[in-house]
Amino acid sequence: MKRITNVCLILLFCLPLASLAEIPDQIKNDFSQINGTIIMPVGEEYLVDLDASVNLREGDILTLVSPGEKVIHPETKEVLGTLQQAQGYLQVTQVKSGYSYAKLLTGNISPTKGDKVQRFEQTPVKFEALQPSSNLLAELKLALPHLKWLAETDKTKPELVFALVDNTLKITTAAGAELNSYHYTEGQLAAPAVGIIQADSFQFGETPQKDKSLLNQAVDNLTSTIGFGGKDKRLNNPGIIQGQKLNNGIWIGPNLNGNPVGIAVADFDGDGQLETAVAMEDHLQILRMTEGKLLAVENVDFASPVHLLSLDSFDTNADGKSELYLSANVDTVLSSQVVEFNQGRYQNIINRIPWFFRVANLPHEGLTLLGQTIGEVEEPLVKQPFRINRSAEKLQRGSDLSLPTKLNLFNFVEFNGADNHTKYAYLSNDDILHVSTAEELSIWKSSEPFGGSDVFFYPAAATSNELIQPVYIPQRLTTLPNGEILVPQNDGPRIFTRYRDFDESRIVAHKWNGSALQESWRTSSQNGYLADFTVADADNDGKDELVMVVKFKHKNLLQKGSSSVVIYELDQ
Repeated sequence: MKRITNVCLILLFCLPLASLAEIPDQIKNDFSQINGTIIMPVGEEYLVDLDASVNLREGDILTLVSPGEKVIHPETKEVLGTLQQAQGYLQVTQVKSGYSYAKLLTGNISPTKGDKVQRFEQTPVKFEALQPSSNLLAELKLALPHLKWLAETDKTKPELVFALVDNTLKITTAAGAELNSYHYTEGQLAAPAVGIIQADSFQFGETPQKDKSLLNQAVDNLTSTIGFGGKDKRLNNPGIIQGQKLNNGIWIGPNLNGNPVGIAVADFDGDGQLETAVAMEDHLQILRMTEGKLLAVENVDFASPVHLLSLDSFDTNADGKSELYLSANVDTVLSSQVVEFNQGRYQNIINRIPWFFRVANLPHEGLTLLGQTIGEVEEPLVKQPFRINRSAEKLQRGSDLSLPTKLNLFNFVEFNGADNHTKYAYLSNDDILHVSTAEELSIWKSSEPFGGSDVFFYPAAATSNELIQPVYIPQRLTTLPNGEILVPQNDGPRIFTRYRDFDESRIVAHKWNGSALQESWRTSSQNGYLADFTVADADNDGKDELVMVVKFKHKNLLQKGSSSVVIYELDQ
């Protein structure tokens, strides 16, 4: 065996040095080894603790490994390592944020929680060359030695096929799905050039389009400005679907860094024009629509312990300027904030308020600023909401708002049915949409989940004997003047209490028909988490729009968050 190894090494070093250094780093990275762990089985698949942050992709092969024979130095007897034994293979089917799904490729294995996996470790690979390939196979073996390169006479089933054809190295799975491809010219491989088009802003063409709002002008210039053939890659089939008819009344703004928790549109500075505010976890961004662009006006930062949970706006002192009310916590204590435009700048005028904030549209009162204190650890959102009054720079608790026991400050809208009796639509803790009477009689519930929030706080510190569960801030519901109820819907696994990942979303409009909430229309699905929404005249054209803030990429220690304001015209 030693003699054979020496011969192989001699043959490798006899190859031209130039041809042994032509494998691009991207190929090495695409097929590099990554260590992971089986989290748990889910149906016929398994969850693993790997995601895109480590360059994991759908189609990647994961090897279930176990420790084998120890490698011991013959003279010093030092243990140099342990050989990995391949027990079988799985294939990645979905990549989420923080974890991924994988299906079994090997039928005689049964992974269990805690088992180790390693990407592409000893994965059987077949090489096919349908054109002259020079020393390509030797180069690949040297660059990717952890793959199990099969000889032509080997009867082992390959999990990957590297095929050189038409000046392209194509890597396909055993099922024939293409995993990667790389250009091959003049005996050399090259990583593909990838161009990413970013829709950071919209601009008008030189000729103004008459009889259209600023928003619609920006929409009509979408194709020519950013080159997406009519839609941004962050969205899937943009527009409002009414009777299966697709309209193009959509606008998507520049990238905003961070994880959004709320959005509000109002006149914050008293100039008669509406601004847009987006609350991230640790700061507030004020933006203004100017000539089709959503431009940053000012940022308001908060001390690092302050964690923002929600955003609303309300003009409590009737001075023509809406204040910004931000629910927030510091550790397990509520520490909410109020920001106001004062003396030419946005200032944090009131802070450390031990209340949650929310503005609700009450049928007999109109828009009303509400507050709620935090409850006990077991039920932190059960306290009765109350109205809030303001006197100078102080907030005062007003009269209580009587609500059914399953409702809290965030999860409901109040409406009157055809019988003129008060009813409440609300989201339960398991994200089911319900309708109940004022007498707490449940009269309808949805068959599918709605809402879906990833904004949470801890109501108490965990001790060594107990595990405190996070409390999620419910998604906003709102009503239109015609009585339609707008309900957000985020799709994604709700398996873990402590971890959620929503990757597709929409707004669904419902109308009460006397016995059930019936869908009227919906926005088409968008590839991101819908953090919050409002209905307002965001572009100051005299017509209200549906204004959303959508998170396309989660901010964590490994990557920056990426979010955008998405606006739909409601008059299509």
